[in-house]
Amino acid sequence: MSSARPNWRVLAGVGAGALAAWAAFEWMRLKRTPALSDESARAGITVRYTQAGPYRMFSRHAACAGGHASRLRVVLVHGLVISSRYMEPLALALRNDFDVHAPDLPGFGESAMRGSALSVPELADALRLWLGARGIERAMFVGNSFGCQILADFAARYPEAVDRLVLQGPTVDPDARSLVAQIARDWRNGRREQARSSASIGRVDYAKAGMVRALATMRALMRDRIERKLARIAAPTLVVAGSRDPVAPLAWASEVAARIPNGALVTIEGGTHTLNYVYPHSFALAIRPFLLQGGTSS
Repeated sequence: MSSARPNWRVLAGVGAGALAAWAAFEWMRLKRTPALSDESARAGITVRYTQAGPYRMFSRHAACAGGHASRLRVVLVHGLVISSRYMEPLALALRNDFDVHAPDLPGFGESAMRGSALSVPELADALRLWLGARGIERAMFVGNSFGCQILADFAARYPEAVDRLVLQGPTVDPDARSLVAQIARDWRNGRREQARSSASIGRVDYAKAGMVRALATMRALMRDRIERKLARIAAPTLVVAGSRDPVAPLAWASEVAARIPNGALVTIEGGTHTLNYVYPHSFALAIRPFLLQGGTSS
């Protein structure tokens, strides 16, 4: 009798099935991640939902610890697919001087929505609706990466709502306007941020948004031309560049600042792309003087 040989096709099929089952289980586990961790709650982050037009939007809040009630609020706008969860370190770094809010834009984080992904102008409109629902007539805004594209569109069309603007690591650099180039730059940045990576948060937020929405929003990022909107930004604007940021290199950040009528550039030596999460205290220190020049609430 000949010895039995393993059926590699069967084994491969079983292995692939097991891997798919594990991936599905892990995806669902990530989707069920609580909106606020115990650690964040202990640090002073609070959360709420607000009905903003057709959107039920979630936001995080770090109340000002310094008692400066007259200062305008600071609103943090998250980047591509990821949510306000990765804005928490910056919110906590700024709260000694400012009341800080960070919404999840529709379709991301805890602001779940049905239907197709929103375009950049639609996301800016959703931000405007959220501000109105929260009674915030005018604020100071800080955006990271794709959040800068949303804020550029917002500031160009709603100048009355913007006292001043911080754009950190603005996308998309016209010299890398392809998905392949952006993925390569993101990979290099991830290597440089390994010591304090936001990858675990990214996995949660991609699961909550879903891959269809993520891919559609990536297409919106690539199609949006931030460079065409910069000249229409009236508010004082500080462009912040990390000297080691491969996604939004210093040369591109300098060009962004130069195209804004009241723009200025500051560089954080050694900084990478996700300053709000990886180097929040250095980022807060760099933008604090600029924000302190902002107006006061009525």
